[in-house]
Amino acid sequence: MEDHNLPTSGQRGWFDRLLDRLGAWLFAAEEDARATARGWEVRRGPRGARTYRDPRWDTVHGCHSCGGHGLSLTDGAACPACAGTGVVRSAPATTVPVADGWKGARS
Repeated sequence: MEDHNLPTSGQRGWFDRLLDRLGAWLFAAEEDARATARGWEVRRGPRGARTYRDPRWDTVHGCHSCGGHGLSLTDGAACPACAGTGVVRSAPATTVPVADGWKGARS
């Protein structure tokens, strides 16, 4: 049995276009602008969905010396490579001022 509720063409309907415009009006004014000012990535999804991502997370990786556990595998002491955190940064973070007065780390 066929499902006749699925769209048959790649064209978007007027309702989808209306939702996109409404979403742009609601979010772009404050949240998208704030995220962009902080250097975050803003991805717009279907029906007004937004995904905000801080690209600094690309610099955070699990420590290879301790396997991400934070403890030395031989004696159980804190791993010297990651200082016991289990994660390392591939680039150091620095503090930068942004438009709304907040300060955030940026790699």
